[in-house]
Amino acid sequence: MKRYFAYIRVSTVKQGEHGSSLHEQRDAIAAFAQRHGISITEWFEERETAAKLGRLEFNRMLRLLKKGRAAGVVFHKIDRGARNLKDWSVIQDLTERGIDVQFVHEPIDMKSNEGKLTGDFLAVIASHFIRNLRDEVKKGMRGRLKQGLYPFRAPTGYLDQGGGRPKIPDPERAPFVRAAFDLYGSGRYTLLELCEELTRRGFRTNSGKEIFPNRLHDLLCNPFYAGLIAIRATGETYPGIHEPLIPMSLFQDVQRMLRGNGTAKVVTHDFVFRRLVRCRSCNRSLIGEQQKGRTYYRCQTKACPTTGFRQEAIDTAIEERFAPFTFTDHEIEDMRVMLREVIAERKGSAAELDRAGALRRENIEGRLSRLLDAFLDGTIEKPEYEAKKRALLVEQRLIEETLTERSRWSGDTGAEMLELLTSLSLSYKTGKADEKREMLKLTTSNLWVREKYIGVELLSPYQEAADLLVVRFGEPYCNRPRTRRERLKNLVEIMVDHDDREDEIKHGVKISRFGADGRIGV
Repeated sequence: MKRYFAYIRVSTVKQGEHGSSLHEQRDAIAAFAQRHGISITEWFEERETAAKLGRLEFNRMLRLLKKGRAAGVVFHKIDRGARNLKDWSVIQDLTERGIDVQFVHEPIDMKSNEGKLTGDFLAVIASHFIRNLRDEVKKGMRGRLKQGLYPFRAPTGYLDQGGGRPKIPDPERAPFVRAAFDLYGSGRYTLLELCEELTRRGFRTNSGKEIFPNRLHDLLCNPFYAGLIAIRATGETYPGIHEPLIPMSLFQDVQRMLRGNGTAKVVTHDFVFRRLVRCRSCNRSLIGEQQKGRTYYRCQTKACPTTGFRQEAIDTAIEERFAPFTFTDHEIEDMRVMLREVIAERKGSAAELDRAGALRRENIEGRLSRLLDAFLDGTIEKPEYEAKKRALLVEQRLIEETLTERSRWSGDTGAEMLELLTSLSLSYKTGKADEKREMLKLTTSNLWVREKYIGVELLSPYQEAADLLVVRFGEPYCNRPRTRRERLKNLVEIMVDHDDREDEIKHGVKISRFGADGRIGV
């Protein structure tokens, strides 16, 4: 009996695992071999679409045939062996080498010109079918994309729900993805350091592997996590209906960091004021060191007039700067009551803000519609259309996030800042090293030294609060509250005003300054 190979194929891995096509092809080829008195010595199974070139099993079979390991090969049908013209050319080359090629369902003689011509026709039809099928699949995918659905495998951090349904956050991996954006956006990690940190926390990809810097870079660049679907091959962007894992503002911050607009912060020492105190003469950070059981911070520039300071001296300067933030229990309770009153007043304008936000959102929707009309009319080219469309979608997402945040606004941030302010002086005196560092990061903008002087500059609104509370001898009362109670009321309003500004900075949109026409004010 002649020795033959047999090749069977299905278009997808899913068909090969769950369908009966492979079994049907195998049975048909086995019956064909028995009728024609040939022996199948090896079977080659492929679970991959024929529209892609470079099939592993197909190529391995070709190498063995060219080495003379079999007299011929049996295919179930022409479209199982070749569904593109290049593969058909390879099969024709086998017949030129004297290798017998048989098809179970197409009884054609590949040794004759008439048989080869028939095979050419069938191969062209198969090639046309796969091209037409590919176009139909693309149409279906584009339809899904326009609906806000992602027609591909869910990215890391999401789970598939089946066709026609949006991806949902993966309860196991979604928290790690959020952490990746938060940690990298903080500027304290490089990509390699972030990979090590995520691995230490137990993060794994969907395939169960550790994440590496190049893969992490792709994850951080994917706007899917912020609610947009970007198709890299075509440059198209679509708004998604899936639940975003991160706000668009954070995604934008991370992109700036990846482009090099941010600087990673490296922590190498564990001193309380490490990288916090700078020399005003040379603008370099003071370096901490231990000497005889005490901690000193020294400027390392040789020609600089600033020498060094003991840690206790810096501590004392900070405590003196925080000294105005000392209140009686009665004053603290009064400020809490004032805070509730101010928050209630601010919430009263929520309806007007919602109306203005809706107008702004409608304006963007109109611009998107006009942009599409311009593209369909041929006024602008596709690259320009996609770039402007993506910019508008990003702006739309930012405004939606801001409106959502505004609807949830409760003044909690202002309340937290007020609680921190009223306990700041005592908390700093009694706090541990890491607690002191955290308080300084939250409240100070700059710690500096020059020669023998130590300066402590506060962040807003703590600077405004300190200026309000400090009453200097002979200070004029013009445009300033006269009584202590009036000063406390102004302090509460400063905290709530800063809460509003934090929302605006966070989202990049001044939602509290919407005009009546929906335009963003300055």
